[in-house]
Amino acid sequence: MGKRPKIRSREMVDQKIDFDIIFKFQEGVWDRIRKISESNKIGNAYLFSGPPGCGKEGIAIKFAQILNCELSNTDICGSCPSCLRSSNLQHENIKIVFPMPTPKKGTDNGVSDIDKKSLDIVTQHIHKKSINPFHKIRIPMANRILIQSIRELRKSLYLKGQSLGKKVVLVFDAHLLSSGQSEAANAFLKLLEEPPPNTTIVLVSDHIELLLPTIISRCQRIGFPCLADSDIESWLQSKMVRKEDIPFLVGLSRGNLHSAQFFISKSSRDLAGLIKSLVGTITKNEPEKWRKFIQDYSKLARQGKEEFAYHFMLIRVWCQSTNRLKNNINDSLHDTSLVDGMKKFVSIYPSADFLSIVSDLEDTVRAISMNLYMPLVLTNLLLQTQKNLKK
Repeated sequence: MGKRPKIRSREMVDQKIDFDIIFKFQEGVWDRIRKISESNKIGNAYLFSGPPGCGKEGIAIKFAQILNCELSNTDICGSCPSCLRSSNLQHENIKIVFPMPTPKKGTDNGVSDIDKKSLDIVTQHIHKKSINPFHKIRIPMANRILIQSIRELRKSLYLKGQSLGKKVVLVFDAHLLSSGQSEAANAFLKLLEEPPPNTTIVLVSDHIELLLPTIISRCQRIGFPCLADSDIESWLQSKMVRKEDIPFLVGLSRGNLHSAQFFISKSSRDLAGLIKSLVGTITKNEPEKWRKFIQDYSKLARQGKEEFAYHFMLIRVWCQSTNRLKNNINDSLHDTSLVDGMKKFVSIYPSADFLSIVSDLEDTVRAISMNLYMPLVLTNLLLQTQKNLKK
């Protein structure tokens, strides 16, 4: 795997521990990245794709770092001035693009026009990302990548700078280029068609099916596998999670370390109770509960998109596990307290189409980034679930 970066301070110690997790969990991908760097045949554009929480963004950051390392092109030295700036995400050659709130009317300068509060939030997220590769940058009220951000990026890339190394653009949640009228995607496509000199662009996405085919065709694709349950288990152990809770949390996480990070902040009892409540609400035709569910989750979709997504992921994971129980396929959640409820559910709904329910749940979460009217989306989910239970 090569040498690990040298460590010089307490902050760097924390960083080394966290980023070493990525090298370990995605060793095969990282070896491929190192070989690309060593070959000196660096492409103009790459597309890193794979399931959520598998470390794509962290590897993208390390790719940018190795391309600018002053002492080696085969690994990250971790001690040269360039590596130190890269590790803090403060390198002049590294540009990071991610969803941002729409600027106020009358402005057209993207990031430079956001208010001080939003700027402080962005700064905090960048710092957290520099320490924890699995930290997800989510800015409130940011549902898409703005065309203003792409215009700013173009200006900065075509400026002649004095710095050495390679300019690297990291586009997180790249599928959100296509949100709205796809203005940002079309502007970004022009950038790919006429790449600036000495620049490498890395798009990172959980949902490449939402990207324009013309964007995908101009990128070299690097796929990331889901993290193994053993990876999630070892990470939970490193966080001193109670031994008896680990199988439950591993089963819920489904190889997604973002999810595991969220779950360790909750008690297993509360998570089990939330699952029971949510499953009961969406599967039972009770108008009063449905009305409250639609009201509460429409509000949560606006004010707490991340929590909304995790709640729906809990239902999705439960449905997947129940479907496996129905079809006599082993699943880690079958060894937890949830299994009795699953058995009862299968006996009540023996013909339930779990795969369709799971697909509808995923579409419901995706509807937020598409700016759809959530009360209608949630109503349709509840009605469609009733149909899928009777198939």
